Amino acid sequence: MMRNALFLPIAALAAFAAYLGLRAGQIPSETEIINHYAAAYMASAPEGAEATDCAAAPHPDKAIRMVISCTHQSGLITTYFVGPRGAALPEPEGPQA
Repeated sequence: MMRNALFLPIAALAAFAAYLGLRAGQIPSETEIINHYAAAYMASAPEGAEATDCAAAPHPDKAIRMVISCTHQSGLITTYFVGPRGAALPEPEGPQA
């Protein structure tokens, strides 16, 4: 009986760690990504910013999953470049002349 009492907490901890590992490895959906960046936009934009100011489009470069552009009613445009796993990327450079 003593062995079972020691094994159960360790087994529960291992199962919880496996669950966290699986959750962390999941790729977010497009909706989750757009909602995340729309919330970031609303937190940093001037007053009057709304989530509906943002729109997303795919990017032809495979290293960039999508481009999210948020246009404030004042004309301020905020653009986010998003990587394959939902991370923010720096603005890509244009072609070199």
